[in-house]
Amino acid sequence: MDINPTRLTMPIVSDRAIKGVDVTENEVLFSGYSSMLQELMQFKDSGMIELKGQTEVIPQTYLGLRDKTLLSSSFTNFNVPVVIIVDQTVYERLKKDSDPEDQPPSNTYIGIDINDKEKLEEANQLFSKLPIEDPTYSSQLQVKNDQKMSLGLIMFIVGFLGLTFLITSGCILYFKQMDESQEEMGNYTILRKLGFTQGDLIRGIQFKQLFNFGIPLIVGLLHSYFAVQSGWFLFGTEVWTPMIIVMVLYTGLYSIFGILSVLHYKKVIKDSL
Repeated sequence: MDINPTRLTMPIVSDRAIKGVDVTENEVLFSGYSSMLQELMQFKDSGMIELKGQTEVIPQTYLGLRDKTLLSSSFTNFNVPVVIIVDQTVYERLKKDSDPEDQPPSNTYIGIDINDKEKLEEANQLFSKLPIEDPTYSSQLQVKNDQKMSLGLIMFIVGFLGLTFLITSGCILYFKQMDESQEEMGNYTILRKLGFTQGDLIRGIQFKQLFNFGIPLIVGLLHSYFAVQSGWFLFGTEVWTPMIIVMVLYTGLYSIFGILSVLHYKKVIKDSL
């Protein structure tokens, strides 16, 4: 099947059905965007579009995009969550001129909002006891809890493996510097006899450790950034807090290994006379 990027099949609703939204006959508004969809398909802030039926083409002024989701995934089949909001008169024209083959099977969607948040848990327990086998029936609280459990487990495993790798690589660099310091002790003895002070040698060591630990740190931070970027794409949301936590932790641990290496070099330089 050929895909035309200039023509998309999208659900359309009337502004009468959306509280707080009112557009004219020549205006349309998109609603139902997400961070994950933004990585796949981007919309401009404004412009001109055409709504095409079987025989009629209606030019419209595109006003922008809202994040709020209007239709459930059971209606959109997880395909195009973006909804076009039009004036009631335009909606009636498109309804009469629509292609029956493009229309999904008719269904009824019923959503129940619990105003008293303290009774939300009780309502979820009652819902779970209902003899419903249809997977399209779901509890928002249960879905939220299930996602927290699955994503929490993934983050724990990834975080544990990442922390283990971080400590291991830091230890390898630290012990490598310890071996090099013992091998270079004779050089420090010669430099001290040539008139170099302990401060001169320490400044050189600090620059050396900044290079030895700084490059792996920068590579690790870049890796964390692009890994979290992929998380934005997969989970459909921005995760700035985990990225900042990982970067701070990464920087802190590598800084500790770098400081320990400098302190060890100080002891070696002191013992070189």
